[in-house]
Amino acid sequence: MILQAQTKARLLRRWVIYGTTAAFLFVLTIFLLYALRSLILPSIVGALFAYICRPLLGVLKREGLSHGVAIMALFVIFGGVVMGLVWQIEGIIPDEKGKLVLRTRIQYKLDERYNAVLGKDQDKKGNLINQLFGSELQPMMDRINNAIMFDPSERIDFEIYASEEMAKDPMLESYYGYYLKNIQSDQKRLGKAFLKHRAEEKNNTTGVEPGGGKILSAIGDIISLWIAAPFVFLFLLFDEGQIKKNLVYLVPNQYFEMLLTMIDNVDEAIGNYLRGTLVECSLVGVTFVVCLYLIGVQWNFALIIGIIAGLANAIPFLGPAIGLVVGLGYALIAEEATPLIPWVNLDNMVLWVLITVAIAQGLDNAVFQPIVLGSAVSLHPLVVIIGVMGGSILLGFSGMLFAIPAIVVCKVIFVTFFQQMKAYNII
Repeated sequence: MILQAQTKARLLRRWVIYGTTAAFLFVLTIFLLYALRSLILPSIVGALFAYICRPLLGVLKREGLSHGVAIMALFVIFGGVVMGLVWQIEGIIPDEKGKLVLRTRIQYKLDERYNAVLGKDQDKKGNLINQLFGSELQPMMDRINNAIMFDPSERIDFEIYASEEMAKDPMLESYYGYYLKNIQSDQKRLGKAFLKHRAEEKNNTTGVEPGGGKILSAIGDIISLWIAAPFVFLFLLFDEGQIKKNLVYLVPNQYFEMLLTMIDNVDEAIGNYLRGTLVECSLVGVTFVVCLYLIGVQWNFALIIGIIAGLANAIPFLGPAIGLVVGLGYALIAEEATPLIPWVNLDNMVLWVLITVAIAQGLDNAVFQPIVLGSAVSLHPLVVIIGVMGGSILLGFSGMLFAIPAIVVCKVIFVTFFQQMKAYNII
């Protein structure tokens, strides 16, 4: 009896210690995830690339390369791909003066298309669309224009830039005409008193730190955070089962097979999903690039829009909308087009962008998803929607992007856990 009582007391102490430790580690994990949330996206990206590269690592090792050499070869290949994409993106990202020109074009083209759709460019009363929906659409257009219009200091910068560079770049003469039209529109919409108020507000809210210092500081913060991605990538590829062994050591011997089964199921499910999603998104991106190039979008812009649309496609429901917005944004401000299809011109490019999105999504739903992704993930649409929205609330864009993989992992863990509990007659 005494021995039995001691055994029960020991088991009770064990469960109390295990439970307290688990609760403490859970709270600590939640706190660290919140405190270090800016590191989550770089770390997950590094982990995903490592996960995707594991089959390639096996192929290289079968070709005779050592483990370390194969990893470094993959690192160099993916590093080169990333650097090439960054180089392409940097080539079309405008500088500060270019951003002023871009905002001028966007505001002018938005007003031009808006007035054309509502018939205001021909008749002050507008067409039937204006009469039915004009009162609801106008406040939205006013908010958009207020967000992208120049403040007084930006107007001065643009005028100086235009006067200095107009002789070198003939297109600036057209853009300066856009600028003058935008000024007239702003004054008509807001009045001179509001423009004066914006100037006073700008002067009163000038920060102590110069803009260049803020930009350099932000760039430094981004670089320091994303250094974590290659370290995670290398660490996970160099790991040869040590993480799995450490997890197995944490459970009693009679349950280690249950844990191994759970790890293998999670590994298979998340691997199939991630690799399938990568191929699917790549195919969607390639479809965008090809179609956009055929309708006259410049190659570098078609590539960037395709990359954005492909990456966004990993976000259920919202991905196609993001690709559509980016494509329409280019079609809106395009000044020239050299289409390979004879029916395309600047006036109907918006329609052809819509057709491009429809083609990409049609192929994705009818071909790419069934063949490439298959049944790698089986989730109810309501779960997907709530997961994406919840991820957005918790972690922003990275939460939306990685909500579905996290749900897949949780689903596999719980399903496998209860299956194994039944198999071992624990429940």
